This record gives sequence, structure tokens and C-alpha cells, in this order.
Amino acid sequence: MAIAATKSLNKKAKKIAVLCGGTTSEREISLNTGNAVQDALTNAGWEVILFDWPEAKVIDRAEELRAFDAVFIGYHGGAGEGGKVQAVLELANIPFTGSGSTGSAVAMDKILTKRIFAQAGIPTPKWIAWESETKPIAAEILRSSDLPLPIVVKPVAEGSTVGITIANSEETLDYGIDLAFKYSHRMLFEEYIPGRELTCAILEGTDLSPIEIVPHNGFYDYEHKYTAGASNYICPAEIPGAIAEELQNVSKAAFQLLGLRHYGRADFRYDGKKLFCLELNSLPGMTSLSLVPMAAQTAGISFPELVDRIGRMAINNGNIT
Repeated sequence: MAIAATKSLNKKAKKIAVLCGGTTSEREISLNTGNAVQDALTNAGWEVILFDWPEAKVIDRAEELRAFDAVFIGYHGGAGEGGKVQAVLELANIPFTGSGSTGSAVAMDKILTKRIFAQAGIPTPKWIAWESETKPIAAEILRSSDLPLPIVVKPVAEGSTVGITIANSEETLDYGIDLAFKYSHRMLFEEYIPGRELTCAILEGTDLSPIEIVPHNGFYDYEHKYTAGASNYICPAEIPGAIAEELQNVSKAAFQLLGLRHYGRADFRYDGKKLFCLELNSLPGMTSLSLVPMAAQTAGISFPELVDRIGRMAINNGNIT
């Protein structure tokens, strides 16, 4: 996505640090986010410095961040998205973009998110959790649960579909378990919902149109997310108005339920009759292929305007004025 020139959106230039990189499987995507955000914030009139830091470095060098009016968090996955970096910044009383430590930790934990959805009545596919140091066996999962094949296997705290398998047989279910277990001893087994892949970006103060994602082959995995031309994106999604409104309402309700703020993204499956909310992403990507900027662009909000708004939310306790 090209960054169009724009006049400064700040009455007075503010200093902002962009944190990105980190040590997770999503490091390269985080660097792409950080570089794109740095360019866009500069274009919008901020004084910007990018820090490619391991997440643990934030603990040791948080004092350096006090020189900035705010921190834009561009980490994906791990401690940078899961609440630990946010907790450090909260303790240091440094304003930062995105959700706070508690909401970030909740959204990152797929099992905890599912339990909250179930309690609140948010529609989501059937699921069972595995929380044990002992690796499960596919035959046991099939025998002890009422989940029919295909079954989606997910490690609990990875993003960007890392470690996910859609298992169509006992053999591929065992493969999926082995893969997920490499990332976490806690995993989620979820009913596969045939149908359409929908997502709804959330920007506080603005309703954004849902997007339909159409991968060219297979499902919307890491390769399809981050390879140019590997998927088609339809924004606004070509779905009935009532479904679009329901999707937006469920997205905002889930966002608030998990205690998130500023911006995020809710992912769904739609079987032609019913929507199923899969999860919430508290720090969605901000790259040329990312979905939040795409939805914002459809609403007439350029990328520099988008990141400027998010930066001002951090400084002004959620307000953008």
C-alpha cells in the first residue's frame, strides 16, 4: 500500500518510538510493520525513532522510552503482543498504542478467549482444550470429543496462523498435534466451519467495513497472509447488509469483552447462515498487505491518518482530538 503525502495531523510535532522486531516466529512481519509505521508516522508529522529490540530489552531500557510522548508497539506474537511489554510500559507510566497488558494477555490466549466467548454468548465453533505436558494422541481426541473431521488444531498463543493444521484424517490430526506441540503444550481443537473467511477491523470511534479473504489455494495460512498475490481481498465484503451489521456488532462486543482498546481485528467464518467468531487480534499487522489499513482506506482514512489517530489515542487516553 503506497503511503500518500499528507499534511501534518498534529498541532505540535510529538516524539514517538516504534518498537518492533522481537524474537518470535513473526519477527520479519513485525519489522515490516515497524518500517511501514515509521514511514507513515513521519509522513503524518511525528518525530519517529524505530527500535528493533528483543522484547526483554524493553525491561532493561524502559527509561530510554520516557523521552518520547508515546510508544507505538509493532511487535507480533510472544511477550510483545501478549501483555508483558505492555505491563512494563504501564509500570513505567509510558503511553503506548494498542491494548493494555490484561487485554493483550487475554486475547493472546485462544483457550481463555473461547471460555469468555462461551460465557458471554459470542458465537464460536465447537472446541476442546488440551492443557497438559503430555502430548495428546489423535485417536484419543476423536474418541473423547464430539468434534467431527476436519478438525482445526491450534497452539494457544501463536499468531499469523503459525502452527495451525486443518486435519482431515486421524493421520493429519496426529501431524497437526506434533506441529502445534512444538509451539505450546496448550492447544485448541476446533470444529472446522466450511464457508467464507471474513474479518472485521476495529478502530475505536469509526465503523469499518468487513473484508472477505479468498486464498488462491488451501486456507489463509502464513504464506497466503504475507505473499503478494496469494489471496484476494474484497472490501467491503459482498455479504448481506444484515450479516455485515451483525459481524460489526459482534466484533465490537468481543473487542470490549476482552478489554481491548484503540484498534484490533476480529476473525470469522461464515457458513452462509451463521457467523462464527474465531478470535481477536490485539496487534494486527500494519504492512502493505494488512487488513486494518485496507479497511481504513475504504473508509477514507489513509495509512498516515490511521497511525496518527492511533498515536493520538495513546497520548490522549483513547481520544484523538
